[in-house]
Amino acid sequence: MISIKERLSPYNEALGVLPFRKLLIGQGLSMAGDAICLAALPIALIRDGFGGDVFGFIMAAVGVGTVIGALAGGMLADRKSPRQVLIYTDTARGLAQLAAVALLVTGAHWGFLVLAYLIFGIGIGVSKPCAQVLLVNLLPKKALVAGNGAMNFIDNLVAILFPATLGVFIILWDPVWGILIDGLTFFCAAIYTAQLPNVGHHESEEEFSLREALNGITVVVNNATLLLGFAATLVVNVLCFPIFLVVAPYAISQRFSEDMWGYCLAASGFGACIGSVITVLASGHERLVGLAVTCGLFLAGAMALLGLGTSAWMAILGATFVGIVEASWLTGWATAMQTHSPEKDLGKVVAVDTFVTSGVHPFIYLGSGVVGGIVGYSQTLTLTAVVSAVGTLLIVLTSLMFMPRSARNDQVQ
Repeated sequence: MISIKERLSPYNEALGVLPFRKLLIGQGLSMAGDAICLAALPIALIRDGFGGDVFGFIMAAVGVGTVIGALAGGMLADRKSPRQVLIYTDTARGLAQLAAVALLVTGAHWGFLVLAYLIFGIGIGVSKPCAQVLLVNLLPKKALVAGNGAMNFIDNLVAILFPATLGVFIILWDPVWGILIDGLTFFCAAIYTAQLPNVGHHESEEEFSLREALNGITVVVNNATLLLGFAATLVVNVLCFPIFLVVAPYAISQRFSEDMWGYCLAASGFGACIGSVITVLASGHERLVGLAVTCGLFLAGAMALLGLGTSAWMAILGATFVGIVEASWLTGWATAMQTHSPEKDLGKVVAVDTFVTSGVHPFIYLGSGVVGGIVGYSQTLTLTAVVSAVGTLLIVLTSLMFMPRSARNDQVQ
């Protein structure tokens, strides 16, 4: 029997590393700014007379930029100092937000805002692989899951606290200040990142190429654990969770009230905080297939509660389960990529993951909204529960057919 103290030891080891604490503080500040901006940006656009279509174009620009940046980020993370690249991307995102503030204040055409947020999205795409590689360089291998869990915990915690506190005051005063604060937090993050040791510097004389950027696909295909993990990501993160964000607000509002969706969103954030801790305590990344099956089944149950639940507590419980699943899987999957990928290819593996998820998300957002409007929003959530259950069954069957028995046993025990 493993004691609680032993299960918490990865947290103690990760938080005992001073550079990681600085990285956590810096990235936590930018996460808090992002949470405030997410609440403030649409209100700022509304007050400036822009409709929902403009906000849609802006979010699409962020998504497209993330896809573009992911490929470049994968190569840079494996070739250059990830610390230095992260400083540049944080600075670039801070400047993009300051440019957005200037454009809103001066009443510029919304097309310039789309351009600013395209650059912002490129910064996101480049930074994701670099942040993963930097984490590997800073922490010992057995503390990686705690490092990923801590990052996810802070991200979800600020997503709950800041929009409902500081974000409300800023929106009531002037929402443009929320965008400005977000920009400034990126400069703070860059300052903290600059204090980190310059480890993991990889120099290469090979030319940049799209073929090299896509080498992460080869790494994933040749590793049974990564391949099954990638398939589970397609079920949990790419297919089902975006449907929750798009369809559930309408389903919950129709069956209960608009206020209930706010409670469900808060419950999802609370569940995500719990999920990030559970994966660390259970060492879920060491049993990736078992984690995938658990997350898939819980997600199916969550969508069924959201689609069929007749009481408010059912909807809130379903939303809580969605948050637990999201954070549990993202924590375990990020750690699995870090531990199963060759160090020289980790950035490219993360880049492929970011490229696929960010590239497919807009289509899922659009498709789920269309399907929800045709067949009904509650019915779409119920259908998603079935898809999640079937996808989970396919993952189990695939692991039984293609994974060696010894590896499969390690992944589920």
